[in-house]
Amino acid sequence: MSDNISQILDYVKEQRAVDFNAYRPDTIKRRLDLRINSVGAPDYNSYLYCLKENPREMEGLIDALTIKVSHFFRNPFVFEALKKFVLPELIESRHGEGLRVWSAGCARGEEAYSMAILLNEIMREELLFKYLFILATDIDINALNDGQNALYTNEALSEVKKGYFDRYFAAEGDSYRLKDEMRAMVTFASHDITTCKPPTEGIFSRYHIILCRNILMYLGRDMQERVFQSLSESLLNNGYLILGEAEIIPQQLSGDFHEVIPHTKVFRKGP
Repeated sequence: MSDNISQILDYVKEQRAVDFNAYRPDTIKRRLDLRINSVGAPDYNSYLYCLKENPREMEGLIDALTIKVSHFFRNPFVFEALKKFVLPELIESRHGEGLRVWSAGCARGEEAYSMAILLNEIMREELLFKYLFILATDIDINALNDGQNALYTNEALSEVKKGYFDRYFAAEGDSYRLKDEMRAMVTFASHDITTCKPPTEGIFSRYHIILCRNILMYLGRDMQERVFQSLSESLLNNGYLILGEAEIIPQQLSGDFHEVIPHTKVFRKGP
């Protein structure tokens, strides 16, 4: 990555503790160039000056550099595997104890809320866990605020089953708002997975399910391996790690995980 781009990313890291140097250089350069063009800066140095003089531009830059393409029940086959295999196994093994779920890189909360809906459906007639803790984290504050607001377009809801849609969403203008009882199930927090440290929210540091989908593919190889190691350490033995369709377990950790159903990218930690 060029020195001029690195100076911009270093400034972002200094001001917001978010390290975009860990992401793939071509992806960052493309998104940064689009942002610079949109504000009319002639070059990287001019844009860095603009960034320092206009604190509000920092939000625009972070928004431009982060990936927020998501929708409810993205890749439905994965959620069917969770519903029919993973969650019943956890219900049996937990014996009524608590369940902890972390959605890392949650964008506007679609994935975390999908998990909340899935769990609520399973427990509609019987309380199967003493408590549920669903944590949704992202580096983009605006996306987190959108998630807490929980107002979504038709596009974000395209994979939602009609029964779920009727039970959990209410029309509001041209959009739909998730009902309060589902919103209350999810805790949102700012967190950068490239720090390779677990989130500090809640009293828990290890989870039964971690979803980290379509985030790691944007990181460089070395950072991918460090983040995978961190996620593995944050996952309990016999817990489940769910990755994106194009993502794989690094070689040095491949012996610690196995895919429970082929082609789902749902991995169980342990033998």
